[in-house]
Amino acid sequence: MSPISEFRHTVASTGLSVRLEIRRLRSSDYMTVMRIEEFILDEYRQYLKRTRERDEVPSGIQPAYFDYYVRTKSSFAALVDGEVVGYILSQPVSFTDGEKKILWLDYVAVLPKFRRRGIGSSLLSKVESWATQHGCSMLYTSLNPNNTPSRVLLGRKGFAVRNWMKAVKEL
Repeated sequence: MSPISEFRHTVASTGLSVRLEIRRLRSSDYMTVMRIEEFILDEYRQYLKRTRERDEVPSGIQPAYFDYYVRTKSSFAALVDGEVVGYILSQPVSFTDGEKKILWLDYVAVLPKFRRRGIGSSLLSKVESWATQHGCSMLYTSLNPNNTPSRVLLGRKGFAVRNWMKAVKEL
């Protein structure tokens, strides 16, 4: 199977046809992914400020961390007319018995002006296809229960979305 899925996509709100390409993440995507991530993290910071919730906001994706996701070959970039506008970072994980393998989805991110156009859904379809071909029995991720757009997207893609809680012990 080709690591690239490409198709024409009509944006309903404008009637314009754009070229959407889903391809494997490349090392050369690092700076673009960092810019998208910073935008996404800023959105989250604004949400926390608005709601007065408290949470740790992670720092940017470090180069070694990013390279790890490139090496897994299970992470993908979404391009619209040749420009990276979103990505999904994932990694296969085996349980201790080594028999049950899951694909852990760490990040799914799409720039705001490209949301609600099927890009996140296309990224999820691509990793699902990859997972199936590589013997994974489950896709697994976590999200803030207040992140309604992500909850809706994951629900539409067949995920059973439940509330989450954190258990943290600082050392």
